[in-house]
Amino acid sequence: MCVLKIYSDTNSFKAFSKNTEIPVYSCLDKGEVLTSKRLCEKYRISFGVSDREWDDFEGQISDTVSFLEKYYAQIQELFATHSITDAFLDFPLWSRLGENIVNQNDYIPRELIKLAGELNIGICIAIYAQNAFENETSS
Repeated sequence: MCVLKIYSDTNSFKAFSKNTEIPVYSCLDKGEVLTSKRLCEKYRISFGVSDREWDDFEGQISDTVSFLEKYYAQIQELFATHSITDAFLDFPLWSRLGENIVNQNDYIPRELIKLAGELNIGICIAIYAQNAFENETSS
């Protein structure tokens, strides 16, 4: 489940989100409720890049390359019309570390690095423990 997250200190993405072909995952203005205890500190738009499982990094990568190629011009337009303060691809992954595995390496192919670099998009890999959400409680 890769998501492209884009932030601005000064520009709302609401109008763009209504007129784009890019699949919008979420769009929030500064000051909107982010969670029950937090407000969004910046303008933010997120796009659904891949719906692959967290243990399918290669699938997420493949989907992301296709996504960036397909929406390249529209992403450039967004960057040209908004004051962007940060933008990155967020790849959530399950940790494979354990008793017999002490090192986890996840390869990002040059093709993805090149596309993301041309668009001025960073890459974040968020690694979660396999039991990260077992003790969640509703509040």
